[in-house]
Amino acid sequence: METQRVAQELGQLQASRMTESLAAGRLYMTGDLRALTGLPRTHMDFYLREGIIQPTTRTGSGYLLFDHAELETLRAVLRWREEGVGIREIRDRLGRPASH
Repeated sequence: METQRVAQELGQLQASRMTESLAAGRLYMTGDLRALTGLPRTHMDFYLREGIIQPTTRTGSGYLLFDHAELETLRAVLRWREEGVGIREIRDRLGRPASH
């Protein structure tokens, strides 16, 4: 049952990414993601450092930018954390290796 739910969530994330790649969507700055999710700066920094959240691009000034699919990934991560899922498991679910 749990495996089926995780597979469904991953399918939704992948569909979201495909939709966003087809249509030019809005890009969000780090502060935008934090405002939309209520995530404290320290938590956002941790997810970035750990490679859980990955910027889509950078501005010429070095600001990180994220697409809508990455916003949805962050929302999924926050749901999983509320359910007690650990960072290693989340990284595995997203298929993102440790960044260090």
